[in-house]
Amino acid sequence: MWPIRVSLFVPAHRPDWVGKAIRHRPGAVVLDIEDSVPPEHKPQAMASLAGEIAELRAAGVGAFVRINPMGEGTAAEVAAATVAGLTALVLPKAASPDEIRRLHDLLSYHEGRQGLAHLSAGILPLPETAEGMLHASALAAASPRVRGIHGAISGPVSGDFARAFGFRASMEGSEQLFLASKLVLDSRAAGAMHPIAGIFGTPIEDLAGTEALIRRAKAIGYAGVAVMHPAHVAIAREVYRPTAEEVAYYRGLLDAFAQAEASGAGAVRYHGAMVDYAMLALAREVIAEAAG
Repeated sequence: MWPIRVSLFVPAHRPDWVGKAIRHRPGAVVLDIEDSVPPEHKPQAMASLAGEIAELRAAGVGAFVRINPMGEGTAAEVAAATVAGLTALVLPKAASPDEIRRLHDLLSYHEGRQGLAHLSAGILPLPETAEGMLHASALAAASPRVRGIHGAISGPVSGDFARAFGFRASMEGSEQLFLASKLVLDSRAAGAMHPIAGIFGTPIEDLAGTEALIRRAKAIGYAGVAVMHPAHVAIAREVYRPTAEEVAYYRGLLDAFAQAEASGAGAVRYHGAMVDYAMLALAREVIAEAAG
């Protein structure tokens, strides 16, 4: 299932929204029991998780669950979420590797209790604390379950990342480039190859602004994005889909290199640039994604 190019947030206390989300064909749905759920509805949200995950599984859509920050209720939340079809838990306010290791152990226990394959569920640390941002590489390395660091690319309506880091978010975004790039590098350096960027802070109807943020996330190196509104899913899918021009360029590159190899060369001039083995991995990835 990985990489998951676009996931869509749905408050878990609204099970009727899951079917609507599926119709927009995201790679995964983020069933949220944290910030989008009023406190009085959190028990209902937890009770709905098993049915919602089953519905997503039947539709071939991944199921993320954003739990609450680590605390007294974490064990119960993990127990409610760990059912067949769970793709990953998103841990907000992630601050220390010990939190990731504890979450790993809880998942292992409940996978065993449910008869699920060990390590079937992943973890996406969401480091919305200064400590977590600083030590994101250690978060990513704390468990083999970590699929990627969950960062954010924000418009001018600032959220937790901006408050914790201290920057003032803007559409231009230069104030966020260091953090966004650091989280991608920290994630990949630790072997968590699927960092995700939450796309926040723009009016829902500002589709052009949302697209600009998604394109920025892709350019920085995020393997996918999490969006807040169904109207943004198709935009993200289109941004992450290889263009016809890219497919033609990389297919031609592979063909040219194959001809060079056949003649005993390890490099070839292609579109005016020298191409060697280092360039082939990306070309193959693009062609594979286009075919998928």
